[in-house]
Amino acid sequence: MNLSHQLKEHLRTTLRNLQYPDEQIFLEIPPTPELGDRSCAVALALAKKLKLPPHQIAAAIHGSISQIESLFRKVEIAGPGYLNFFWSGSALSAVLTEILKTGESYGSSTLGAGARRLFEFVSANPTGPMNIVSARAAALGDSLVRLHQKIGFVADAEFYVNDAGRQVRLLGESVQVRVKELKGEAVAIPEGGYHGSYVIDIAKVALTEYGGDLFHDSGDLVGRWAANRIVLDQRRTLEEYGVRFNRWYFESELHENKAHLQVLEELKNAGHTYEKDGALFFKSTQFGDDEDRVIITQEGRPTYFLPDIAYHRDKALRGYAKAVDLLGPDHHGHAQRIKAAMAALGLPADFLEIIIVQQVNLLRSGQPVKMSKRAGEIISMDELLAEVGADAAKQIFLSRRWSSHLDFDIEVAKDRSEKSPVFYVQYAHARICSIFRKADQQIDFSSADFDLLTAVEEKELLRALSLFPDVVEAAALQYAPNRLNSYLAELATIYHRFYHNCRVLSDDLEQTKARLALCRAAQIVLKEGLRLLGMSAPETM
Repeated sequence: MNLSHQLKEHLRTTLRNLQYPDEQIFLEIPPTPELGDRSCAVALALAKKLKLPPHQIAAAIHGSISQIESLFRKVEIAGPGYLNFFWSGSALSAVLTEILKTGESYGSSTLGAGARRLFEFVSANPTGPMNIVSARAAALGDSLVRLHQKIGFVADAEFYVNDAGRQVRLLGESVQVRVKELKGEAVAIPEGGYHGSYVIDIAKVALTEYGGDLFHDSGDLVGRWAANRIVLDQRRTLEEYGVRFNRWYFESELHENKAHLQVLEELKNAGHTYEKDGALFFKSTQFGDDEDRVIITQEGRPTYFLPDIAYHRDKALRGYAKAVDLLGPDHHGHAQRIKAAMAALGLPADFLEIIIVQQVNLLRSGQPVKMSKRAGEIISMDELLAEVGADAAKQIFLSRRWSSHLDFDIEVAKDRSEKSPVFYVQYAHARICSIFRKADQQIDFSSADFDLLTAVEEKELLRALSLFPDVVEAAALQYAPNRLNSYLAELATIYHRFYHNCRVLSDDLEQTKARLALCRAAQIVLKEGLRLLGMSAPETM
């Protein structure tokens, strides 16, 4: 159990002993050690229920909990009734012991209690190369899956492939046109079709492998064939990025299983549809949407919304307690309508959560980048990763919360000096690996005397390491890998300061052993933190 969990347990016990009503306990991390290691405002929350001054309640809690000497060096009351807790030296030593004992499992918990969560992200249309927003969503979604697994959820990643409908038909027709052009015919791209050079590349493959015979088929069949080729490229790109999915779920599966028609009948039978002007509408305004939505067109075709409803209902049928969608900035209007559909089908209000991943502004030395030299289009994810690398890209994508617009400067991302945030964190890990290579011996940390770690820099590093479980938990539950990203940057700064001011390898064998133990703990946390962000932890740089 980490220190914060122990403190919460002590506070709950204290409230019961004082016969105070149950109150949810939230801990905060003060900005500086002078204000404590953890802070709690439970006295302020209880004041209204007890009709007592919060300072009086805080004093009562303080009188009871401060007796736990093994955990706290001191407990202070601040302001109108905040409780500030300062860890004891033995508590911080216990953290160091736990890290060395549990290794990469440090920071793990059973908070999720095995509940199943499905994260759907990227889900880029199979009609062209993925772009920089897809790269941001991939970094975010992959990290969220790792973080939720870390705290005890059964978390899976899924990519939904829209390989049916009008867009795929237009892709097929666009490829057919390019095949004819390669054969010397002059044919115009259909309205709404795809003009990118990648379509010509697909057409060349068709001529090489099929001699063009495949393209006597309908646009739907050709589109499906072309989309499958693009999906293979998407899968390759994402795997090179270090992002893998438990399942690639194809929309065509829903059509083959007639899942969308089953949902249609269910909505009809429940009275949630009506006909107007030859089309069939879903009464989504009855469930919080701002307008009713067409699910069957006047031509009798399902809109994209109907299979999307079936897909999200299928997530629940597969046993997921919660589905989290990461969608691009052009999907703001989608969130309410799909939530309305889930409510109409009887799913809990909190079953579906939608995260809108905001726009990325691509820059080069501060100037906007609009076009790709290779394709004459918006720069692709492949091109971006080839130039800056996966780790640097992820560090920038995860530096800000998903709800914020992000400026991504290619030249900044390519920087490999200490000014580069990802380099700075990775270098801290590599520096520790170098220390252990120089030590050139097996260290028995079980006999290390942690009471020797009395320097300001050593205590600061111990305190920072104690925060890791709290940061992991908050980053997962608040869908905020950026919090872990910031923590690692701060931890690296603290470690570098420790390294420069506290000589690790010296003639004092006992002090060397204690400082090597501290280095090992920092190495473990840095490596695990980088893994949770989907980044590597190099041993040499």
